[in-house]
Amino acid sequence: MKFTLPIIFVATLSSSLISHASPDIKIPSMFNDGPAAAITAIKLKTSEIASIALLESVMEVASLASVAGNCQSAEGNYSIELTTDGAINKPESNVVKITSPKNSEPLLLNAIIETPDSFRGQNINIRQTKNGKIKETLISGYSGVATVNRELTLLNMHSNAKVLGQNNTLTPHQNILTKHFYEEQKPNSKTQFILGWGVSSLSKADFPINQFWVKFKALKADGRLKRVLLQKDRLVGTSFCRIVIDGTADTKKETEKEHQQFVLKGTMTITKSSVPLPLSTDF
Repeated sequence: MKFTLPIIFVATLSSSLISHASPDIKIPSMFNDGPAAAITAIKLKTSEIASIALLESVMEVASLASVAGNCQSAEGNYSIELTTDGAINKPESNVVKITSPKNSEPLLLNAIIETPDSFRGQNINIRQTKNGKIKETLISGYSGVATVNRELTLLNMHSNAKVLGQNNTLTPHQNILTKHFYEEQKPNSKTQFILGWGVSSLSKADFPINQFWVKFKALKADGRLKRVLLQKDRLVGTSFCRIVIDGTADTKKETEKEHQQFVLKGTMTITKSSVPLPLSTDF
């Protein structure tokens, strides 16, 4: 049997892509009989929905940095502080701050929440207030739109930003994310888990350059989010790269007057390791 060079190349490339895929990402068994069984409305406050949109934007910004240079150049533990109150068209009260290792100047993103449509869902616009860095990678003009359906079971997001690459030039990048959410409740418990999975694609100057698996897990108790985890695994490239956000709600910041306010503090970790992180364990 003869093998031509194109066949050998395709086989090698396929093997490389498969080896970089995260082995612990599986389609939930609840979808074995089709999606209808999983379509149950999820109830969250507007402030909590805005916080999810902001955290998804943080993941996008991080993926830009991991691709612009390489995963190793973006590796590290980052601090995240998020505050949202769900107010319509008030970006100053819906904000997330990302502080990089050895960099005291944080990168800031604001959420401009639109009035919800009772039939379709809601749009949340994310904007970068000024140029900032993820470690040493400059990110400029990030702008994204997150759209959730009325039942909060689907999230679509598209964004644009300019990234300073290895050629020392700011280059436009585009990102598209699609994610599905569903809720599970433990037997004889008031605790629910919101789970999500999907895929995002990253383009540079409108040409595709990368793709990511994305996962989501949140702990919900007494009707409020308590802990949120996001995970993003790069599928294309010479090395594996994983981005994880782990944040806990700061309930001490809540008052009866500010019952809509949601405050979260946590970390973002970018690593070349494929060792399972908190999303694959229970909490």
